[in-house]
Amino acid sequence: MWLTVSAIEVIAAGSFLQYWFKDIPLWVLCLICSLVLILINSSSVKAFGEIEFWFAGIKIMVIIVFILAGIIILFGIAPTENSHSYMHNYANFIPNGWNAVFSTLLVVMFSYGGSELIGLTITETKNAEQVLPGIVKGVMWRIILFYTLPILIICGLIPWDKIDANASPFVQVFETVGMKGASHLINFILLTAVLSAANSGIYGSTRMLFSLSKSGDIPRHLSYLNKKGVPIYSLLFSVVFLLLGTFIVYLYPDKAFNYLLAIPGFAVSMTWISICLAQLKLRRTYKQEPHFKLWGFPYVTIFTLLALTTSFIFFLISPANRLSSFV
Repeated sequence: MWLTVSAIEVIAAGSFLQYWFKDIPLWVLCLICSLVLILINSSSVKAFGEIEFWFAGIKIMVIIVFILAGIIILFGIAPTENSHSYMHNYANFIPNGWNAVFSTLLVVMFSYGGSELIGLTITETKNAEQVLPGIVKGVMWRIILFYTLPILIICGLIPWDKIDANASPFVQVFETVGMKGASHLINFILLTAVLSAANSGIYGSTRMLFSLSKSGDIPRHLSYLNKKGVPIYSLLFSVVFLLLGTFIVYLYPDKAFNYLLAIPGFAVSMTWISICLAQLKLRRTYKQEPHFKLWGFPYVTIFTLLALTTSFIFFLISPANRLSSFV
């Protein structure tokens, strides 16, 4: 899943670069981004951590600025080139009906993939019963703040039928309200954001392969470390997927992103469905009641299971997703 995510984020990075380099083919830009990421991951873990710190810091900062600027523009507090209230855009809330919503949900889930990893940290967390409840609640608030709120702002500022599929909605928001200079800055920051995600995906995949190799589940040579402490053969295995993603872009420049996006979407969906089923089966067998319990169990779990399964089925039967479903 994470190897595919890395390839997807590299394609996104290439598309952001095309904002400035329109004459360069997308696959060439993807290849350049791949080479940069390979260089970063072939250096020491300290260098990786330092670069990732700045990537992530820039990403968080710009989302906060975007939210504040978007709210000011949305309510007409600050004058813009198209100075008026944009709230009328909410009139057509679901213009293409609920079928369209369900058919895209699996792709939306891809964006939230990784949140389930909190559960895996419990064995390595000191005072887990005290620490993890705060972390879980914090993730919920961050999803509302960093995902839901920016989407509401985008929907308020740009009519649904005017969003450009080939450009970032964040950049489009600033261009729509006449702030042309800001769009270049936002595009750069979004570029660092997707490179950050790809960087983390390669790092995680490489270390997972290293761990599996050490335990004897896959060939032993994948756990070989170079002088910098990097599992170089595991990294090379990850590199193959990045180059494969670039090759798919070369073949299908307009469709590669959506083709690949379905794979981690499926993986995330099936993982979450499995978590819900496991909780329904296992919770009654606990010898001790958990300190931090899900509110409304089992009804909330059953509702979540039904919602995930419904979106999964709608995605499968949608004609637009036929090829992705087959893959």
